[in-house]
Amino acid sequence: MPPSGRDEMHPMAVAYRKFREHAAIAGLALGLDYLHAHHVIHGDLKAANVVLDDTLQPKICDFGLTKVIYTEYARTSETLKGAGSHRWMAPELFTEDENSSKTIESDVYAFGMTIAEILSAELPFPHLRHSWRIALDVVKGVRPIPEPMSRAGKPFNDLWDLAALCWDPDPSLRPLAGAIVAVLDGGE
Repeated sequence: MPPSGRDEMHPMAVAYRKFREHAAIAGLALGLDYLHAHHVIHGDLKAANVVLDDTLQPKICDFGLTKVIYTEYARTSETLKGAGSHRWMAPELFTEDENSSKTIESDVYAFGMTIAEILSAELPFPHLRHSWRIALDVVKGVRPIPEPMSRAGKPFNDLWDLAALCWDPDPSLRPLAGAIVAVLDGGE
């Protein structure tokens, strides 16, 4: 018999859900760190592009917009800046700057949006239907809003804080995937 709504509100059920969310986000961060360490920019990171293996470990998939960075010093890809999923795209990808393209930092921004997606169980900006409106709001600095913190608890708040770091409007201030892994493993 499937659990009732009441069962899902039991403190152990809530704690288990938060544990699963944290584990999924930590596993996703490990995958992103692996890609970036191998000079790969995913370019379309979101929950729909993550599958779970037999042990429920998340695996990043759908590499259709992925680009390999060929030099040790280059941090950008040659993919089209407008390609991808608007709800997860970094604000710099919506600019008219010819040099704006997918980067490690834009992957980190998408990772932050994926945290919000996992924690809220909704797409980012669920109230918006049109890509142009999403782009306009993202460029203006609008970001997802967490559920009331009083219900959520410290682990949930910490994950939202991490997502907010990933959404920094200045790409150079976003944490790298390795730093995200360290934070999720309990280090700072």
